[in-house]
Amino acid sequence: MKQKITLVLTVLLTLLSVMGGMPRRVFATEPPYVQSIAAMIPRPHLGYGIHVAPHTSVDLGWVERLGMDWVKVYTDTEAGYYRNQKVLYRYDLIWPGDGNWDGLKSGVRARALKLVDLGVEAVEVHNEPNLQMEWPRGPNAWEYTQLLRIVYTEIKAVAPHLIVVSGGLAPTITTPSRDAITDVDFAREMFENGAGNYFDAFGYHPYGYNAPPEDAPNARTLNFRRTELMRELMLEYDLGSKPMWLTEFGWLRDPAEEGLNCLASDLSFAGFSWMKVSGQTQADYIARAFDFADKNWAWAGPMFLWNLNWSMLGPGVLSQCNHMRWFSILRSDGQPTLALYSVAAMPRRPVREIAEMTLVALDDMAVEIGYSCPAIIEVGQFQVRNTGYPGTGFDAKIEPALSLSGPEVTVSPALATSDDVVTVYADTTGLTPGMYVIFINVETDIGGAIVSQNIRGYVVVSETFAACQ
Repeated sequence: MKQKITLVLTVLLTLLSVMGGMPRRVFATEPPYVQSIAAMIPRPHLGYGIHVAPHTSVDLGWVERLGMDWVKVYTDTEAGYYRNQKVLYRYDLIWPGDGNWDGLKSGVRARALKLVDLGVEAVEVHNEPNLQMEWPRGPNAWEYTQLLRIVYTEIKAVAPHLIVVSGGLAPTITTPSRDAITDVDFAREMFENGAGNYFDAFGYHPYGYNAPPEDAPNARTLNFRRTELMRELMLEYDLGSKPMWLTEFGWLRDPAEEGLNCLASDLSFAGFSWMKVSGQTQADYIARAFDFADKNWAWAGPMFLWNLNWSMLGPGVLSQCNHMRWFSILRSDGQPTLALYSVAAMPRRPVREIAEMTLVALDDMAVEIGYSCPAIIEVGQFQVRNTGYPGTGFDAKIEPALSLSGPEVTVSPALATSDDVVTVYADTTGLTPGMYVIFINVETDIGGAIVSQNIRGYVVVSETFAACQ
């Protein structure tokens, strides 16, 4: 009986022009990607994190002195070190070529329980799967999505509060050999295969390469703000309620400042030479990148600088000119660089780790029915989303507002948890022709504060018999 046709919108436009305006639908709001300095800065949202390499003699106190509230680690031993920080664990996996999916599933469950015991708050599922060096079978978004689906499902079965972050994609351009796939294309294929259902936060690696962090993005440029192209893609696939975690970023310091001619001594450095900047520039760009994300990317979650101490790994592990050393903000002898001082001195605002409720209409929330065929009809659906910190949640009471002259309205469910979809029904029995505006009230308790919002729907009772079809 439900018909959402042009006539409904025509009636709405005509009546609302008399009533004084269009109906206001409630959507998840996205601030502009770039705000003027005078614009209101978004609520505190950005976590400050850094990568720490295992198996070095690094002074662990640097993480505390740098004011980091997150740390990204690679081993169980490391995970136990940082009791004053939240821990993101990089969880590398191998596609089960033998087809032993049951073994993979049981292994994931055991790993999740172990990480919870170690105090880990979040897991990043693999690393840069759009590169062959990280996905040896050759980058394949469908394969990665299947792996992500299984890992997410198994983790949530035993540790539902563990935050699952999709493997951070490398910002890159597709190569002729396809050993690298453009990040935007790879993510689109992930979303087409349903990946958006299997992460709490989307992981991305917005390296700055050799450009300032404020440089504008475009499809042909690799820079820090390429992140915004990925966010646009998330919005296209209705994933705006999920945050992006920037799980690696940084700038490469020029080895020549320490007397090394890496182009002459290490041919592997040649592919990274174009990225190098001075130590002072590295220091400036890192601090400006944190500041830019804080002011302009309200949807960004924790942001992890790459890296503290890869410079301190032994020569048997990394050559002196290996590019990973020159992203470090400690020198090979453990002494600070200009970038370390810059990061330590950055102003920052602590994140609010609470849920936030946003009501999102999933359709027009408008329905037409004929006067001569009264019935209980579906008006539409909306989602009660948590647009706050991942891993948090709430229960919301859903109640139609009482109306003396409108239809009787019911909802299902009447009690929703965050991210549930609510269906709205209206009984048109006894209604005369006309348009009826209905309101659905949604109320929850978040952090001891009562949060109330409402969303509108429209029922048009038509005199035409055709509206019964």
